[in-house]
Amino acid sequence: MVGKIFVNEAFSHALELYLKSKDHQESSEYQSFFAVAIRTLVFIYGELDIINPYITQNEFSMGGLDNNMTKYGFPKEKLQDFKQQFLEYEKESQQNIKPNTAFIKIEKYLIDMFFYKINEIELSQEEKAKFQTLLYLQSNQIIYIKQELEKNINQTDIIDKYYASKQYELNRKYDLEKINRYTLIPDAYLLLGYNLNQIQSMTDQDLQNVNLQVYNFFKVDINAENKDEILEKAINYYKRYGNRLTSGNGYVDMLLFASIIATTIFIVLLFIFNYL
Repeated sequence: MVGKIFVNEAFSHALELYLKSKDHQESSEYQSFFAVAIRTLVFIYGELDIINPYITQNEFSMGGLDNNMTKYGFPKEKLQDFKQQFLEYEKESQQNIKPNTAFIKIEKYLIDMFFYKINEIELSQEEKAKFQTLLYLQSNQIIYIKQELEKNINQTDIIDKYYASKQYELNRKYDLEKINRYTLIPDAYLLLGYNLNQIQSMTDQDLQNVNLQVYNFFKVDINAENKDEILEKAINYYKRYGNRLTSGNGYVDMLLFASIIATTIFIVLLFIFNYL
């Protein structure tokens, strides 16, 4: 039942502020730190996932707050500390402690939650930009956000730096995924008519299909432990001799051709010897 303590007194107060002020967006309650924190949670998870557990007083069971807020992978132990920080924020605010460490922790946890979501769901640039308007960033020009920053922390760009670090980690993760994509030597693609820009822009599945096409074209067994070594030798042979004298394996073709050359030289020498 709404009105009862849910999670803890401070978290319940934040939910109540949000519900009372969401239809009055110019009000001071809607722009308060607690209400903005809940607005941020609603943006990340959806209003049903945050408000329904409060209405039904379901914190831990199936469909409850904890399940909903960890669905993208946010750790449960961090979630418990996140909820505790609402109490800590109230305590530090009442004592006029600056910097308010709970203020910083709540913001960092909200950023973490958002990036867990990005790892699971592709979001548009518009959605990412919208999220940033809810954060207490020094770069955010909203008046009430600037006021809260001045009130709660000394280093007003600390949230900016944390957000930038998470963005860097995300971009680096994507870069590493690209690096770790299994690509063959460039000539393997060029000889089959692909350019390197096409290969770079392919999906992982399309790249796998092209790699298989390359191995098949050069008659290389994809199960061979040294398949890439065989492929490189087959490519070198193909670049020199084209598709002549094929036997079913590029490397074997090279050996076959070498043996034919050796035999031809032997016959010529034998003929010269007999003639002399």
